[in-house]
Amino acid sequence: MAAKTCFVVMAIGEQNTSGGVVSAVELRTKYDDLIKEAILKARPGLDVVRADDVSLPGTITTDIISRIMHSDYVVADVTYPNPNVFYELGLRHACRTGTVIIRDKEGPRVPFDIAHLRYVEYENTTTGLKQLSAQLVTYFDHFDRDPTRPDNHFQEFAKLTNYSFPDYRREDPVEPEMQAFMNILEAPEIMNLILKQQAGDSMDEAEIFRAVIANPKVAQPLVQALYKSGQISLGNSGGKPLGVSRQRSQPTNRKSRKK
Repeated sequence: MAAKTCFVVMAIGEQNTSGGVVSAVELRTKYDDLIKEAILKARPGLDVVRADDVSLPGTITTDIISRIMHSDYVVADVTYPNPNVFYELGLRHACRTGTVIIRDKEGPRVPFDIAHLRYVEYENTTTGLKQLSAQLVTYFDHFDRDPTRPDNHFQEFAKLTNYSFPDYRREDPVEPEMQAFMNILEAPEIMNLILKQQAGDSMDEAEIFRAVIANPKVAQPLVQALYKSGQISLGNSGGKPLGVSRQRSQPTNRKSRKK
């Protein structure tokens, strides 16, 4: 069984704040020693990845979007007002549930746009790590118990308004033979004729043929199946010709009546 995944959304490069500059090295250290460690303590064995950990072929944008869409959990650190972080958080909220928002207590004030969202505050200390881990346990357990319950305003409003999300999944095509059989099951008049024939009753095959032709839902996949199997053709190159041929009656010689 594949391990569950957790994608961490956070600022990666150097960040300028009102309190000064936070380097990429400092952010990486916070991720390795605090955020990732807290996640693994909450869920040992979880596959935890940050954007710059991704080493799969392709553009980093594609990899990030894929992980935002498919990861079991997303932990988003909104400590610094980074546009990429907010964009990725929005994508996740639109895609699925299972998101935890966190922020450093010592960081700048949360922007107005997301201040109303529920988030977990943490301290960059040993005690803070333990507290963050305990909070994550609660969130992860909640997501596991009820994975379809909305965890953000977008999902809640979509559920409230019965919003229909686009479905991009490709269904496996049904073979014509199977489609014809399924449609016959939904046509009782044809099914009764076939059952009578199977029971040994004397049946006119032309009657069954007429019943099939009269039902386009049955006739179309049946003709496709016969054509695919080579039992009928659109011409005379092979198989049986499509259609019903009729023999022309021969003229009869009548003896003229003698007057």
